[in-house]
Amino acid sequence: MNKNTKIHTRLATAKDNTALLALLKRVHQIGSITLTFEREPNFFAGALVSCEHEHVLVAEDLNNPGVLIAMVDIGQRRQYINGKVELVRYLHDLRVAPEARGGNALKTLFLAIAAHIGTEEGWMEAVILEENLIPLGIIDRGRPWLPNFYRGGRVVTSVLPAQQRNVGPDSGLTIRPATIKDAPLLQHLWDKASHRQGFPRYDVNDLLAGRAYYQCLKINHYLIAFSNGRAIGSVGIWNQKPFKQTRVTRYTPWVAALRRPYNLYSRIFGGLRLPSPGHCFNYLILHSLAIDHDNPEVFKALLDYVLEHHLQPTQSLLCGFFDDHPLESVLQGFRRKTVFSRHFFISYQQDPGQSQHPSPRHIEVARL
Repeated sequence: MNKNTKIHTRLATAKDNTALLALLKRVHQIGSITLTFEREPNFFAGALVSCEHEHVLVAEDLNNPGVLIAMVDIGQRRQYINGKVELVRYLHDLRVAPEARGGNALKTLFLAIAAHIGTEEGWMEAVILEENLIPLGIIDRGRPWLPNFYRGGRVVTSVLPAQQRNVGPDSGLTIRPATIKDAPLLQHLWDKASHRQGFPRYDVNDLLAGRAYYQCLKINHYLIAFSNGRAIGSVGIWNQKPFKQTRVTRYTPWVAALRRPYNLYSRIFGGLRLPSPGHCFNYLILHSLAIDHDNPEVFKALLDYVLEHHLQPTQSLLCGFFDDHPLESVLQGFRRKTVFSRHFFISYQQDPGQSQHPSPRHIEVARL
């Protein structure tokens, strides 16, 4: 594809589902393990988990109708910013087809973003894997058609294998799944977390009603920790595989050679499982973490409970924090693999982070 290709951008519709899924499969995250991040069987189902209101822009080559060459989602979701609810855009699922790289597809897409949201007010956020060097390089070099990317912090995602429990003194807590009767209590715990920058505005009534933002979740997928009968913390457990998949497409030769003996070791002693090429990783995600005073003992007790009672031997558990979050250090006591990402504030004006209280932010990795 050359730089003179005529590119048309527009809002995606439900009719684009097949083309969107095909584009996701064509764009790989390359490393020692090559991955595709997929949204089978319905792209928009996954989009409505990342954002309460999706806003998907697509680009197509006018000479090849029906084939998408680029896409991005700039949907909106409610978050607490400075203790108040704001509707924040999240820039994600940015994909450019291999044949369209080096041309005008990316530029055209960002010009379309500016046209759709305007350049005078508002801001977005984005999270980019540190291994994803191409977009990070573009941001570092800058382009006249790009908005301003301001660094917001470093995100640490921990992948904890099954078959481990960091046994310590009895916490004295009672931990159990939530029930319908606990709905007001769960809402109270979420509302108390409003001091945390970026904590989502959750509504337990939307959860109970089965809204798309809570796809595949039920109230008993949330755990509540009690101390002397008082609720002091909660966390959700989410299996997103029915609508969001991380698929292995290939391994480098040395990883492929070691995969079987490594998996045998993991089965005996506990560790991450590497699926065969063409298959997906199997994991649960922690989310909606709300703990009074960010008490590390409560978080550790909840982690132990999940690892012992909810994680199957072939599964892993994902959990993410900004690196300055007071609870991130709890994970250092567990066997884990870490993945690092960069968080950005995006604006056509000044840094929006400057007007936000400088407290550790909440990151909801289940909605990235």
